[in-house]
Amino acid sequence: MKKSIFYFFILICIFLLIDFDINAVNTDDYSVAYINDYEGECLIKRKGQDIAEVILDIYVPLYEEDTVITETGSIAEIIFDDATVVKLDPESRMVIKSLKDKKTLLNLLKGKIIAVVKKLIGNEEFTIKTKMAAAAVKGTEFIVEIGEEERVGVYNGKVEVARIDMEGNILHKIILDDGKETKIVKRLKGPEKPMKLNRDFIKRYKEIKDLKQKIEFIREMKNKGKIKQYKLKRRIERIENLKKIIQNNPDNFKKLTAGQKKLIDKMMQLEPYLKKQLEDLERKEKEDKRKIKVIDKFNKERGAE
Repeated sequence: MKKSIFYFFILICIFLLIDFDINAVNTDDYSVAYINDYEGECLIKRKGQDIAEVILDIYVPLYEEDTVITETGSIAEIIFDDATVVKLDPESRMVIKSLKDKKTLLNLLKGKIIAVVKKLIGNEEFTIKTKMAAAAVKGTEFIVEIGEEERVGVYNGKVEVARIDMEGNILHKIILDDGKETKIVKRLKGPEKPMKLNRDFIKRYKEIKDLKQKIEFIREMKNKGKIKQYKLKRRIERIENLKKIIQNNPDNFKKLTAGQKKLIDKMMQLEPYLKKQLEDLERKEKEDKRKIKVIDKFNKERGAE
């Protein structure tokens, strides 16, 4: 119950910060990057905008120069091309600098990020930059943290870690492989000599496993042609959860102003639209299966003649 009350107040704070636009979340086609999941209060600062918008839904598309921000106690998961996933820790700030020409570049300005990157081929690149370092991978599971000193740790795979100056020029670089980490500090021109992963990083390996399972499931749904159904079901479930929170806390809901209740009503208006989309997709799937059976039966009958 305490957890439900906590999320209820988080949701109310979110609705107070932005006027919800149903059309903004009703698009079927998403960019190469999108919000796959979030908890608590997370924001997106769009390119050229002075004010950040609060994330109200999953599958919100992300574009170059967008900044993703997580507040205290909040996390955000971002998926790239249904193949790579990154998770932002609480109190983190990340800018998507490039998504073009098979080159993904992220700038971590604050906080910590965990990433599971697909095996890259050819000229594909995936790089995370900080103020002092650049971590370039070719398919791996790793973690990057910013603080008084910056740290990069690798769970599986290889990461090239480079010390960079204010202009982004490489001063020195090393290769990290399985179970190793390095530190980047201001007084040194290069990353420290690789060492074993510290206990804090090792404890977080379960999160890597969870992220891998998510991305593998998404790939499976995509291969089966069921990715749209999967995404619609998840969005409907989130609205159902919101309803339960309100039902479990009716007194708190009654205390809201008319304007606040109106914003929540707008969120609820999404449900029939999403359900209709899901029904249409499932109906089409059944019809396609029926047609295939008819064609197969016809071919068998012709073959028997």
